[in-house]
Amino acid sequence: MGHNKGKQEKGQNIVEYAIVVALVASAMLAMSTYVFRSIQATQQVISEGFRD
Repeated sequence: MGHNKGKQEKGQNIVEYAIVVALVASAMLAMSTYVFRSIQATQQVISEGFRD
């Protein structure tokens, strides 16, 4: 019974790590959408400035 505990903890650590990686990846994906929109808006402002 005591021997199985190590494997269980290792499995739990892997699951926790996977959850953290998934959260970080989803946060980066959400941020990239806003960053992309921000870059597009900035490029549009710059190009409109050149037209005047």
